[in-house]
Amino acid sequence: MISSVARIWIHDLPLWKIFRRCASVSAILVLWHTFRRQPHPFRSLGLGPWREGRGALASGIVLGVAMVSCLTLTYDALDVIRIEVWTDTARVIRTLVTFVPAIGLVAVLEELTFRGYLLQQFLACSRWFALTASSLLYAVVHLRPQMVWPESGFELVGLFLLGWVLATAALRTRSLYLAIGLHASLAYFARVNKMFIEFNDPSTVWLMGSHRMVNGLIGWAALLLLALLVSRWPWRAVSTESSST
Repeated sequence: MISSVARIWIHDLPLWKIFRRCASVSAILVLWHTFRRQPHPFRSLGLGPWREGRGALASGIVLGVAMVSCLTLTYDALDVIRIEVWTDTARVIRTLVTFVPAIGLVAVLEELTFRGYLLQQFLACSRWFALTASSLLYAVVHLRPQMVWPESGFELVGLFLLGWVLATAALRTRSLYLAIGLHASLAYFARVNKMFIEFNDPSTVWLMGSHRMVNGLIGWAALLLLALLVSRWPWRAVSTESSST
């Protein structure tokens, strides 16, 4: 019976998509297990009191917007993009609005999984191992299934650096709020920038990147600067201890 259900679920899917679906199911099971076993699951995964975390969340959103703005200004100065807006105004507004809750939910769930659970588990080995392993898993899961080399290699490196930034944010603040803000804002603009930006020369993807923003050398440089800022800024840690009653 189980094999019959599984056959329907993965019928005619390439191996890479099967892997990604299995990763999604595993993430759901991990979170379900944590919520069953922990008396305060959100706190144990890195979501402390909202009154303490909302500032870090806002900072993450601002940092993400700043990075996207700097990238866009750099691209424009180098004359590698055209900035245009779709003529279907209603569609643009609908897309911009409807993506907000969707991207927010994705950011929360993925941060709970990769930085809330996996990163904490890997810390039992060492900090460097936790940063590297969680970032690598994040990159592999988010790599597009249509792999074309060397483009996919560039994207893998960029996703790894993004995972490193998010993991560093979680470790520096001892919570997920900053990482969620960064994740949500960067993912949001990576999804909607196609409505405003067109790249002039697709052959320079290795240098300039694409709408994904992480698959070119300039995107890597921006992520490295963001990682440096996150690691050096004197963030205020968010308490994850249970409050006494």
